[in-house]
Amino acid sequence: MELSQILSWTGTATGMLIGIPQLVKTIRTRKAGDLSAITFILSLITCSCLLVRAIAIQEPAFIFYYIFIIFINSLQLFLIWKYKTR
Repeated sequence: MELSQILSWTGTATGMLIGIPQLVKTIRTRKAGDLSAITFILSLITCSCLLVRAIAIQEPAFIFYYIFIIFINSLQLFLIWKYKTR
């Protein structure tokens, strides 16, 4: 395995940890009023564009990463909607 592939998978593994703490906190507290939905929407748009690029260059680590981040951000947006302050 090349160094660039090792770095890609290492970055994928550590990058996947970024959204998990906020997701866990939202599920535990059942509060999302202080979260910006726009941030997660912009992240979804960004990751969708980058996923298309990753597919085009056939880079498995990035394809896996962007699919995971799209899933996490979609779930967080659902929780923001579900727990929004009325």
